[in-house]
Amino acid sequence: MKRFSEQLKIKAESVKLRAAEKRELRERVVSYMEYHPLPAEMKAIKTPAKIVTNKQLAEPFTSFQIPFISIFKYSAFTAVLLLLVVPFVAEKAVPGDALYAVKVQFNEELRSTLTFDTYQKVEWETERLNRRIAEARLLASEGRLTEAAGADVAEAVRVHSANAQREIAELRIEDEDAATIASITLDSTLELQSDSLRGEDELALVDGKTLLTDRPTNLIASAIDEARTPKEDEALSTSTPPAYGKLIARVEQNTTRIYELLSALEGVAPAKDLVEVTRRAEDINRAIEEAVNLYTTDEAEARVRLVTVLQRTQRLITYMTELEVIKTIDIETLIPVVLTESEQDAQKSLLTEELTQKLNLIEGLENRVSDPEVRAKVRFGIAEIDNILIAMSQSTTSLEVFKEVAQSGMDLADDSLLLLEQFVDLSQVTKDDKGTSTTPVDETEEVLIEDLVSTSSDETVLPLTPTDVVDSL
Repeated sequence: MKRFSEQLKIKAESVKLRAAEKRELRERVVSYMEYHPLPAEMKAIKTPAKIVTNKQLAEPFTSFQIPFISIFKYSAFTAVLLLLVVPFVAEKAVPGDALYAVKVQFNEELRSTLTFDTYQKVEWETERLNRRIAEARLLASEGRLTEAAGADVAEAVRVHSANAQREIAELRIEDEDAATIASITLDSTLELQSDSLRGEDELALVDGKTLLTDRPTNLIASAIDEARTPKEDEALSTSTPPAYGKLIARVEQNTTRIYELLSALEGVAPAKDLVEVTRRAEDINRAIEEAVNLYTTDEAEARVRLVTVLQRTQRLITYMTELEVIKTIDIETLIPVVLTESEQDAQKSLLTEELTQKLNLIEGLENRVSDPEVRAKVRFGIAEIDNILIAMSQSTTSLEVFKEVAQSGMDLADDSLLLLEQFVDLSQVTKDDKGTSTTPVDETEEVLIEDLVSTSSDETVLPLTPTDVVDSL
């Protein structure tokens, strides 16, 4: 049977119609189709996609086209928007903004992850701490710093300072000097921020009275003070100055940063602030030169001075980065000016001249007093002031000691003027009373007398500021 089927198949494949037979068969099929058309319900259904013979059979097999090119274009645009534009815009966000989480949790964390050097990690955590405080100041200036926002910033300060101190501890294992420099930098920054915030929050004017305040920034200042509390090992480490080479290298980096910030702030920050900052930068340069010259004779003292310079440069950098924000505390409080020798001499001369003018006025008024006891007291004061002036003229001590001596003379002069004011009508005082002329005092002299007498009170006479000395030169 199998053999027959194979033979039939072979025979069937060999049988083919001739051309005349194919033509005749085609004509018969076409003629049959013409005379026997299909019913209407069985006719073909035409659709936009394709022609099918049965609608019910075609529905499960409906085809569609996926626009891969469009999807790729939109996806690429979305990726660029999320990875580049949004993080860039988020850098200006402050607490409460929609993009603030992107700034803190994505931008800054990504940078932390990509920072591998331990010292740079300390610097970055210190910068993050400064960022949080600057954001708090900005919110406070706009009246948007709530208790909750202040608490969040205080917690962030604790976290960043703890991270920096942890990195310093790890760095100390590798490089003791680098760890000490990092610790000095961090503590200088925290000190300046604490002083600044305390200056902002110490007093507030309410209904004409000065009252202590309890604003959200106090929480931040407290957090900074907690972070500044040194551990015993850190205090022991920072008691020994780092190596001279590493100190001078770090100081040079900071001074370069200062002048870069000065260039960036030109035309942006107030000119008065830039003048003050420039003066501090000049002080730092003089201190560096003195330390370098001292290195050849006393390396230990040179290292101690460079530590002081490093602290001043770090405080100045922190101040400059927030120059537009810190408005409530004077730069002289944060970073005092270091006077040159010529400026110190000029200030000594001004103090001497001021005390001499008061002495001359007292001598002139003493001649108008008739009470012998009062005159005896005044003459005793005059003698003491004369001795103080002699000591001041022969003094070679520092300006601070000179000011203390001059202040004692000022106090004696003020007490004498207060006593004389009870017995002498100042409106009738003439220059002859000062031993210079017999003509009545002019308006200028009256103003001088009033100014000198007005300082005769129980209040401490404030010394001249460095700015006054510079202006007088």
